[in-house]
Amino acid sequence: MKALSSWMGAACAAVVGFSGVAQAHDLTCTKLVNGQASVTASTYPFTANFSFQVNNVHPTLPSILLTATDPLLAGEGFVFNPPPPVVIPVGASVTSNFSVTLDTVEECRALALLDGLPDNNIDNTFTAGFDLGSSLCTARVTCGDPSGEVCENATRGLDFWRNHIPAVQQCLAGGPIPLGSIGIVIGLAGAEGILWGNPDRYPITNLPRSQLDRIRFLAGRELFVATCNQRVFGGVTVPANLLELILTALGTVNCADLTSLTTQLSTYNNSCTTAPFPGGFDPGPSTPEAAEALGIDPTIPTGLFCIPPLP
Repeated sequence: MKALSSWMGAACAAVVGFSGVAQAHDLTCTKLVNGQASVTASTYPFTANFSFQVNNVHPTLPSILLTATDPLLAGEGFVFNPPPPVVIPVGASVTSNFSVTLDTVEECRALALLDGLPDNNIDNTFTAGFDLGSSLCTARVTCGDPSGEVCENATRGLDFWRNHIPAVQQCLAGGPIPLGSIGIVIGLAGAEGILWGNPDRYPITNLPRSQLDRIRFLAGRELFVATCNQRVFGGVTVPANLLELILTALGTVNCADLTSLTTQLSTYNNSCTTAPFPGGFDPGPSTPEAAEALGIDPTIPTGLFCIPPLP
């Protein structure tokens, strides 16, 4: 990510003062990005040119800009220029410009998370401080997907679910998750055991899984992930009854059907991984070591085989 001294801007201005005190200094601010209140980054590299304008709105006196801060952009090197304190004459304003170049959509989304909201919007706030209060203004950069993918509901794959314990807990709050012949996942230990288990080896003994048990394990894992995607984010699979089909197939020994359905379910789970989370959803921190340590793989050898055997 490259940050260049240049620009940004936006939308709202609110002056905070003290009632009953004659205001000798009054400032408002306006912030824009690429000359607008909000823009969408649809191709990368994308350069966001921010402009920060501070206006003296006192009718008769000059006003003094004491502080000028934007904590999110400060991490990219932003410093207001000219540096405060700045005396602004009656009817005048001062403007500072700052540019941020986002090389990839991943860089854009990483910056978007720093504003405290789990979405694809960079909503950073600029604060202009003066002796009787402050003026706030903001602008928005939306991190668009260069692939043109449009998703109404987010999905996340295996790595997301097994690394985010709070997200799994929110999924389990919807009740037990049946995985056919594998069993029913009730608590966090079993959930992390499915998410972190070794598809090639049985737990405890570390002996190789049979072909059927390996395919069932992989199918059950994708079913668990898909169930969480639907419970937490909404959305439907294609076909709409795909979860029911794989749940039924887990009770059979038809490995060809199970493999085909698992592939379809994996495609669904990874179909909208760049879509923003729904409002109010907090995935919590990524803690892979802690999550793996919680896991207890609930699977046991079945003694059954694929019929017909796969090549």
